[in-house]
Amino acid sequence: MSGLRRVGIAGLGIYVPERRLTNAELERMVDTSDDWIRQRTGISERRIARPDELTSDMGTAAARRALADAGVEASAVDLVICCTVTPDQLFPATACSIGHKLGASRAGGFDLSAACSGFVLGAQTAAHFIATGAAETVLVVGVEKLSAILDYRDRSTCVIFGDGAGAAVFTTLERSGRGEFLGGSAGMKGGTEDVLSLPAGGTRFPASHATVDAGQHFIRMQGKAVYRFAVTTFVDVVRRTLAPYGGIDRLDALVPHQVNLRIIEAAAEGLGLPMERIFVNIDRYGNTSAASVPIALFEAREAGLVKPGALTCCVAFGAGLTWGHLLFRW
Repeated sequence: MSGLRRVGIAGLGIYVPERRLTNAELERMVDTSDDWIRQRTGISERRIARPDELTSDMGTAAARRALADAGVEASAVDLVICCTVTPDQLFPATACSIGHKLGASRAGGFDLSAACSGFVLGAQTAAHFIATGAAETVLVVGVEKLSAILDYRDRSTCVIFGDGAGAAVFTTLERSGRGEFLGGSAGMKGGTEDVLSLPAGGTRFPASHATVDAGQHFIRMQGKAVYRFAVTTFVDVVRRTLAPYGGIDRLDALVPHQVNLRIIEAAAEGLGLPMERIFVNIDRYGNTSAASVPIALFEAREAGLVKPGALTCCVAFGAGLTWGHLLFRW
């Protein structure tokens, strides 16, 4: 469309809690072992927030770092988008709490709930606000306190997930001078409400003594179904995304949602892409859902994989079953 402005990522920031929950500790909590976890997920440890550490606290810490990286004052932010499935509370939006804590006095804010796909969809939303001129500066925060909704008696979930936050500042490419947004996508596969979910707490199963007793306020996951969906979707999305640019060989860096190392390896094999071009940090953080992509993107930049001129793809998939991607040139 003519008249749209070019969009860039001006800054990135992350926050991860201090506490490390290792596989050795989990061995004492649930029927599992370090070897079992590593072989099936590639995870060695994950970060766990303090009991008094809110989702908005972590999101604010990551956002401050992103704003500093961008050289932008909080007062200049027009919109805060918080991507999370573990908000401080159902409403008001956690984005409003983050904006208040930052001092983003002129910003609007809302939450976006798409689980592991949250950040890539939030980033596309921000890009459209910037491209159309509806906003000049948009802050996107992906943050999760998944430890609050984990059953540490269920080894199929408690060994996988962790807490953390990542943030990005979007503005015009002219102002940012880097991280040009080239496009993105969003998709979903309906009828999958029970594949990966938090069953109770909404209108489907309102909170009650019965739902608490049944453990329905903890994450439930059908691991095999998630694995099949993720590998297939991962390969298909990346292939279609790179086709107009000359194919997979033109891709400099792939920064995927850190869902499971075995899924990432299987997708890399399907794409014929060497692991050297794929950023992985799941071994240190586990799956942090909506925080996964921005944390990985920040660390990929710090490690030099995402560098000036690099054609970079971020891809994510999660509950819903949803998926999406971002493509940009740093």
